[in-house]
Amino acid sequence: PRKDCEIHVVLQNQLINSVIHYLERLVWAAENWLPATESYQYVLLVPTVVRSDSPQTACVQFHNLSEPLSLSIVLEYGSIQRTLFEESMTKNDFFKCCEFKVPPATSDPLAFISFSAKGTRVNLAERRSVAIQNVDNTVFIQTDKPIYKPGQKGG
Repeated sequence: PRKDCEIHVVLQNQLINSVIHYLERLVWAAENWLPATESYQYVLLVPTVVRSDSPQTACVQFHNLSEPLSLSIVLEYGSIQRTLFEESMTKNDFFKCCEFKVPPATSDPLAFISFSAKGTRVNLAERRSVAIQNVDNTVFIQTDKPIYKPGQKGG
């Protein structure tokens, strides 16, 4: 069990490092290829499929902000609305990831991540769909014999 946990942490760290590297490349591309009329850029990164049994990660990055913004990211599933994070951004560059869990899917496996960033001149809103994948928690027990009779002890 301890080794599985260590492997999970290593894989999660590798995923986070990959996401950060990807975001850095996007910012570089935005700085070098977008027209100068664009005053800011942002990237919202959310998974398209989320598992109900494990933590998920959503990231947002802003570059070249010219005014403070109020940022909000919300998970919507049926009647559930769970705020993943709300924050005021005052710096020119901003990057944040948050970890979240989704409830198990009932009849409809479709949820949404809503994003908004508001300032005096900026009003951004985006809603992305995510599919919830339920994972059955099963336990597999392997014995030293194929069949045990009632009351029989191992050996």
